[in-house]
Amino acid sequence: MLINDSVTVAVEVPVFLTQEDISCYRSRGFDLDFESDVITGHINFLQIRNGHIHILDYKPDAHKETHAHVQLTIYALAPGPENQPAPEILQVRLVR
Repeated sequence: MLINDSVTVAVEVPVFLTQEDISCYRSRGFDLDFESDVITGHINFLQIRNGHIHILDYKPDAHKETHAHVQLTIYALAPGPENQPAPEILQVRLVR
């Protein structure tokens, strides 16, 4: 599939956010209503289409999940190098 895909740049991208990263979100005004030392997960596909980054994280049971949109937002805002501004998010959509 990927051999004919000109927009996918990565698959199964691991996400590992530390307590420092989580504190960074909170300092930017995000109210994360859970206590955790780390956040882990993975992004199924990372694509660049029409100059925009697309994060695809398939959620077959999204209708049962209450925080799927929060997870995607966290992935989109994952802190980069220190002092790097957060990226502008155009849209967060769930794929079912």
